[in-house]
Amino acid sequence: MLRRVEDISHETVENVPPVLSNSSFRLLWVAQIISQTAQNAILYALIIVVLGLTESTTSASGVVLSFVIPIALFGVFSGLLVDRWDKRRLLILTNIGRALMAVAFFFAREHVWALYIITAVFASFSQLFTTSSATSIPFIVSRKQLISANSLYSGGFTLAQVAGLIVLSPTILKTAGAGFLFISMAVVFLIASALARFQPHIGHADEEHTYSAWPGPDELRGAAAEFSKTLSGLRADPLSGLAMGHIALSSTLILLFAILVPRYMQAILKVSPDDAVAVFAPVAIGALLGLRFVPWIVARLGNTRTVAIGLFGLALCLGALGFVEMIANALERTETFNPFGTNPFFGRSILVTLTMIFAGPMGFAYAMLNTPAQTTLHERTPPEMRGRVIASQMVLANGIALIPLVVMGGIADLYGVSTVVLAISAFLVGAGVFSLYLERRWLQDRGQWPPPSGGRNTDGSRPTQAVPGSIDTT
Repeated sequence: MLRRVEDISHETVENVPPVLSNSSFRLLWVAQIISQTAQNAILYALIIVVLGLTESTTSASGVVLSFVIPIALFGVFSGLLVDRWDKRRLLILTNIGRALMAVAFFFAREHVWALYIITAVFASFSQLFTTSSATSIPFIVSRKQLISANSLYSGGFTLAQVAGLIVLSPTILKTAGAGFLFISMAVVFLIASALARFQPHIGHADEEHTYSAWPGPDELRGAAAEFSKTLSGLRADPLSGLAMGHIALSSTLILLFAILVPRYMQAILKVSPDDAVAVFAPVAIGALLGLRFVPWIVARLGNTRTVAIGLFGLALCLGALGFVEMIANALERTETFNPFGTNPFFGRSILVTLTMIFAGPMGFAYAMLNTPAQTTLHERTPPEMRGRVIASQMVLANGIALIPLVVMGGIADLYGVSTVVLAISAFLVGAGVFSLYLERRWLQDRGQWPPPSGGRNTDGSRPTQAVPGSIDTT
């Protein structure tokens, strides 16, 4: 049975040590960032390798599907495995497993179907690592540090996406090639495994020397029932359900970005996909600035409205990228308003320069989308449910991503990548409007609309804060 824990007001301010002073969390956080960066770098490299072998966006989408489908299927049971097994041991073994798969990519890089199969195994290790690391947080930090730890974890996840997909992979592919990338990322996974080796036991003290066997059929069926129960709890809490939708959308966007960028570079910008690191580097800068300012924005607007603004910002930037050829042609025909003149900007064409200009705000907007949504789930989910919620989150995010990943690759081949980009832009506008509508309706039902202005109640006091654990079980 699910019940709601009502919000309460509290004015007590307690001195809490910085969460990064916790050596165990620091090791986990660094291992998460470097291993997830390596994971995203490998995913982008696989797309480039398959695109080079087949010259088909649809075939490149097959890489992402090989990564997404195992996560969606295996995620139903990963929460059960993480609850039964020692989390420290899982962190070590999953990184070793990913290192072995990176070596396998090196030897199979000329064979498309072999890459698909290895990717599926690689994805299963990645899913188990992500669930294990996120579930470990409540065991290694105090309850007072939980929100800071979750915020850092979410920020690290976003940084790893940007660093792996936009910076590291294109740089290594351009300078050293795919083979070197796979081997170097295997080394990174081994480093992450070594960091986990220095961790103390993660879990309850009485479980330190207890390691369970592989779950039987009854327990696996129970995992599916537990997954369904978790989804029911999320549906019962509108803000948690909305946050889950935002996270699924965020995950889908980053996967679509990985698929469409190489095609966009070739078809629109007329440059090699290996140059993505230079063209889309402003995305990384914008994301870093966004992560710096998101807490300030959330404090004034709240999580849901911050996400909605991020969706509108992404829609605007993607719309500009979809019309970049039209904008460039208009500037070239209008010398008075052409800021680039007759010479390329720093050796770049007008098309590339405009893309770089639009890419910076796009990174800032993406940072506004992911972190607040993750924070909402962390605030409204008690620690004992977080493993199941995170596993459910990954299943939903990757399951929902399947349809657009299949469809968008084919549409890009048939109608052009600009059509896909503009369609995504229009969808994001609708998602932003729908988010604001749902939040307003929820607040009206609770008698909290219109919201207080200036971040304070009408009497000048601070607004009520949500207590972590708005979803609970008995």
